[in-house]
Amino acid sequence: MSSRGGVSGPSTTPAPHPARADAAEQGLVLSTRASDVPFGIEEEFMFLSPDRLLPVPAADAAHSVLLRDPEVGPYVGPEFLASQIEYSSPILATREQAFEALTGFRGRLGRVAESIGLVAAGTGLPFDSDDIPAPTPSPRYERIRADIRAVAHDHQMNALHVHVNVPSRDAGVHALNGIRAWMPVLLALGSNSPFWHGRDTGFASWRALLARRWATTGCAPHFRDAAEYDAHTARLVELGASVDLACIAWDARLSERFPTLEVRAFDAQLDAESAITLALLTRALVVTSLNAEPSAGAPVDVLDAELWLAARDGLHGRLVNPVSGEPDAATEVVLALVRYVRPALHALGDAEFVEAAIAQRLRGGTGADRQRAALLEGGIGALAELLRRAPTPAERPTL
Repeated sequence: MSSRGGVSGPSTTPAPHPARADAAEQGLVLSTRASDVPFGIEEEFMFLSPDRLLPVPAADAAHSVLLRDPEVGPYVGPEFLASQIEYSSPILATREQAFEALTGFRGRLGRVAESIGLVAAGTGLPFDSDDIPAPTPSPRYERIRADIRAVAHDHQMNALHVHVNVPSRDAGVHALNGIRAWMPVLLALGSNSPFWHGRDTGFASWRALLARRWATTGCAPHFRDAAEYDAHTARLVELGASVDLACIAWDARLSERFPTLEVRAFDAQLDAESAITLALLTRALVVTSLNAEPSAGAPVDVLDAELWLAARDGLHGRLVNPVSGEPDAATEVVLALVRYVRPALHALGDAEFVEAAIAQRLRGGTGADRQRAALLEGGIGALAELLRRAPTPAERPTL
């Protein structure tokens, strides 16, 4: 949801659920009409040179052009580096709205990048980098850079963040506890950063590995309620482990600005369809978790180990299946996730689209797989073309 436009719109009103009377008494059950479950998508892009795919500090010039466009100007802003730009969508209720918003912005961004001879890439990391990146001038960013010191040199990361409205912070903690066990497979599905400094890292998401250098990253702990969550995060800031609450970098957290649960595990995505598929799947998972019995809580060390494995192997490894509690092929865990959230997907009207999109991803691979295939087939030129390409109306899937 747009950090510039703010969050408003319909509230998430609890609805009766006979099988979850205990949760309903706590106001944890969410209506699964799409109009009652607003969501938002934040996408980060990086401007790259077309010859070596190096970061280029062109965001300020591009930002100036985009700000003059009334369709996207209110939703675009700077990011940590002068080579980055962020799009924070308006509040969304349906996938049709999501496609209109994301494809509209990506098309405009692509044309601006082309006009200055660059590639605007949706990728977790640039293919190559040979210098300390130029920062975006900002007192807050300067404070963060001073705090993380040399970690900032490799902080050239681009992510996809998904916000899902929740009825209250207590409800958000309930859902956060419920989605924790599924975070590794979400990371695997969204992996899209196999290269670093011009070399194949052997990982599907090297961005996720670089992010582990931060003091607050990976899987959030299990919390009893919002009061415990707020006390815990306040202590992290007090200790100096985070500049502020907004800088706590868990893969899923409560938003400090909006009434949302924010899932942050994904690399930036190559195309709008991939980003929207992950957003709709996330929304269904949050709705399902709001309706579920309280989670007992998987151990943080086990989940962090799974996140490491998911970052390494993407969909080609093994993860714990949260339904069975046993290790399974990552692809089987994806299918288990889809089955788990299918009632919510149907209620939200997204089942057919998401199931088809996930099936295509299992056949065609993640963004990391597609990047590797492009480089193998045609070198940097083919990879640049993959990163440059934006969906045209003819390529958009059936909604």
